[in-house]
Amino acid sequence: YDPGELIDKPVSTINALSEASSEEKSLQIQRFIQTEGVWRGEIHNIKKDGTTFWCYVYISTFKHPQYGNVLVSIHTDITERKVAEQKLKDSEEKYRNLFQQYKMLVESITDSVYVLDMDWNYILVNEAAAKLVKLTVDEMLNNNLIDLFPRIEETQFFKVYKSVMETKKMERIRNEFTYPDGRYGVYEVSVYPITEGILCIARDITEEKEIEGKLKKSEEKYRNLSNQYEMLLESITDSVFALNSDWEYILVNKSAENINNLSRDKIIGNKMQDLFPGIEDTPFFKIYESVMNNRNEERIIESFTHPDGKTRFYDLSVYPIHQGILCISKDVTEEREIQQELEESEEKYRKSFYRANLYKNIFAHDINNILQNIYSSVELSSLYINNPEKLHTIKELYDIINEQVNRGKKLINNVSKITEIDETETILEKTEVHLILNRAVEYLKNSFQTRNIEVQITSSTKKIYVMVNKLLLDVFENILINAVRHNNNTNINIIITISRIDIDSKNSVQIEFKDNGIGISAFRKKGIFQKGTRKNQKSKGMGLGLSLVKKIIDSYHGEIRVEDRIKGDYKQGSNFILLIPEAL
Repeated sequence: YDPGELIDKPVSTINALSEASSEEKSLQIQRFIQTEGVWRGEIHNIKKDGTTFWCYVYISTFKHPQYGNVLVSIHTDITERKVAEQKLKDSEEKYRNLFQQYKMLVESITDSVYVLDMDWNYILVNEAAAKLVKLTVDEMLNNNLIDLFPRIEETQFFKVYKSVMETKKMERIRNEFTYPDGRYGVYEVSVYPITEGILCIARDITEEKEIEGKLKKSEEKYRNLSNQYEMLLESITDSVFALNSDWEYILVNKSAENINNLSRDKIIGNKMQDLFPGIEDTPFFKIYESVMNNRNEERIIESFTHPDGKTRFYDLSVYPIHQGILCISKDVTEEREIQQELEESEEKYRKSFYRANLYKNIFAHDINNILQNIYSSVELSSLYINNPEKLHTIKELYDIINEQVNRGKKLINNVSKITEIDETETILEKTEVHLILNRAVEYLKNSFQTRNIEVQITSSTKKIYVMVNKLLLDVFENILINAVRHNNNTNINIIITISRIDIDSKNSVQIEFKDNGIGISAFRKKGIFQKGTRKNQKSKGMGLGLSLVKKIIDSYHGEIRVEDRIKGDYKQGSNFILLIPEAL
């Protein structure tokens, strides 16, 4: 306000209090002055522009010559002081709050927290710190570190305390410490410089160090085991590899590298399906999937074709592991080949042994019959040789001897041929059927000149070719000879029919031999092509004849069977039917 501007104005004009409060304050001051004579205090005033400020006010009475008793007040602006006081108050409140929070924080920390002043006295200790050294907080506060822990100056911890106290730089130490009562521990202490001295945060790492030591030993043991495991893997001649659940290789030994013709760095981390396209379609992958899903060990022996086209046999064992599957594969190709050769050799030996015994028995039996017939004929000849009337009988006996000799030659020849088929590979060539058949018919008629034989050949074409060898002639001769020998009729009729037929989209030549002989019963048809089986035990046929025919036809990939010439009546003769692949 300007000087004189407040003349005649009430005191409340400059009072920042409300009107009621201002009036009440004025009355309080007046009563105090009446009693004490003066009043001193702080009043919140307001300026003309509306801003407020604080004043220290001194009020006393004064006797004015004109106005009588009046009040005189002296106002001192203390606004800055009041602002500073308020700030200090706020700061103290904030400090108290922070101190409480700090105290709560220190107590809540599980690590040991303590503060040492410049004289090594404890000025702050939390419960964890007291508990660590088996003392109370009161027993530590304001007591000296060196007094509580004699000879601590000789430890590495004290050297760090002293260093931080002097350099004002934070340091951390991990070391052992032995208490006065003999207890031992390992501690990690972080030391920070503060105004009062040093702040220390200590953590008991005794158990951690023990675990660390055990872990170190365990790791060393694991490294040794790992090295041994690696050495074992590399020494195994079998292929060892592991796949994770994403079908990626996570382990491969040297044998697995060699077997796949790939280096380890090109296998590890790559998917099986990428390295071996199409492996999902193999029996091996089905086993991998089964073990991966069912977690049961499985084994398989199967062939596998590598990307380079090579096919090998492997004996594979698959085991479930935590990451996926572990596979151990052994190349058994050579073993399989040796086993196969051994099995074939054993089978060949068994067959040879069986044949030798069979041929021996048949040969001995038939040779014995032949020799017996010859011997009987010779004995009879000796009786008739001086009797001219028996000359024709001697001639018949001579014919019998000659026939038996031919039978012996034929028997030996059959044994030779059937052995040849068993022991050598059959080489086939394109041959015209009529040519071979005509030779067989000519041989038949020359062999049985005293028999009345009529052979009729019917063919759908003049020339027809089959894939055979020279033994086809023996087949035709054998069937034709049987048709004569086992025929009691005066007139022997043989009808041969040649035709083309289609079997399973393959062209074949069918040759039928129909005779009017004694025929073959249904029972004897079942084993007629087996070695040593006779149509009739009293017959004159060779034990190897039809078994030889069957073996020769089999070597042509053909078929042979026998039926009744007249269906349902075997006594009317037989029909031998040959099927041989046609040569185009």
